[in-house]
Amino acid sequence: MPAPRHPRARTAGIVGGIVGLVAAGTAVGVGVSRAARRRVQAARLGPAAALALDATPAQLREDDPLGPDARPADHTALVQADDGVLLHVEEIGPRDAPLTVVFVHGYTLSMASWTFQRRALAAALATANGHRPEARLVFYDQRGHGASGRGVPENSTIEQLARDLAVVLDTRVPRGPVVLIGHSMGGMTIMGLASVRPEWFGTRIQAVGLLSTSSGQLADLNFGLPELLTRVRAAVFPVAAWTMRRRPAFAERTRQVMAELVSAVTRSLSFASADVDPALGRYVDSMIAGTPVDVIAEFYPALAGLDETGSLEPLRRVPTLILTGDKDKLIPMEHSELLLEHLGAAEDDTVDYVVVPGAGHMVLLERPDEVSGAITGLIRRVAAEARTR
Repeated sequence: MPAPRHPRARTAGIVGGIVGLVAAGTAVGVGVSRAARRRVQAARLGPAAALALDATPAQLREDDPLGPDARPADHTALVQADDGVLLHVEEIGPRDAPLTVVFVHGYTLSMASWTFQRRALAAALATANGHRPEARLVFYDQRGHGASGRGVPENSTIEQLARDLAVVLDTRVPRGPVVLIGHSMGGMTIMGLASVRPEWFGTRIQAVGLLSTSSGQLADLNFGLPELLTRVRAAVFPVAAWTMRRRPAFAERTRQVMAELVSAVTRSLSFASADVDPALGRYVDSMIAGTPVDVIAEFYPALAGLDETGSLEPLRRVPTLILTGDKDKLIPMEHSELLLEHLGAAEDDTVDYVVVPGAGHMVLLERPDEVSGAITGLIRRVAAEARTR
């Protein structure tokens, strides 16, 4: 019979779980459920049918709250990663479009994090309005996120995510030029791809967009917290990570009990605007609730120990967009400035740097028009250069 745990050990586990869940759930990114995506679209983008919080996927598909402007996928597919994990993919636009844009989402997010860009770019680039569409859009859920399958914990690495992206490209985009757009961990995935497939940059891959991301040193982030709280977080997080991986049921219950605290911290760290739409706050709450705590814990070491600085050289061969919110507390804009320095932006006019004022880490939700505009500009630049060759 195992010896009972000391009361102090149990208290440390509970405190670590609470602080760790808040930190892990909000520190780098947020996850999303389809129901959450529908609710925020309904609140932000006009009238829509009322949706029950427990609506099934089938019910949600019946009436898209985007109304007549909705743009469902033209094609869905499952792609098998090299370890057998199935990745969920959705595509908009014809396969013979002259250019394909692949979107890679962040830690605990899903493809639905691109909801506003998906609508805007589908209307601007991927819809045939009497002429050939300019681009095809490809979205996929990273392993352990959204509708994709989960792998073994040992494969929760940036290198594995990079290999997953390579499989998506080989399977769904076997021909033609590609633009890669990544947010947060999605940007890190693209940097990882530059390490495992450097020869693709400048050949298959014609441009890259890196949004709210970093090439490393994430373990040193303070999330805008006072120094004392930063030290406390650093001390308890190993306990929290152990709890999330080894006692996920307990960790989930802790997260539910602390829902209001998690919600308040999440909104503060995800958005910079004081008047951010309350629907976006509820959106983030649902995102976090839809992400298993053990997935959060399994990927955290890969992010905390990230160092992709040595992988950046291939990106010098292609036009690159670096975009950040100037009030990002999770991955501060200094990390984007370091990317600029590593890419030699001072002597290279192929790098565009966009700082979105008054925006936080979830800039793609908080300032969707600015993000969509910057991505559209990058895509059209690549298309124009291709026409002149």
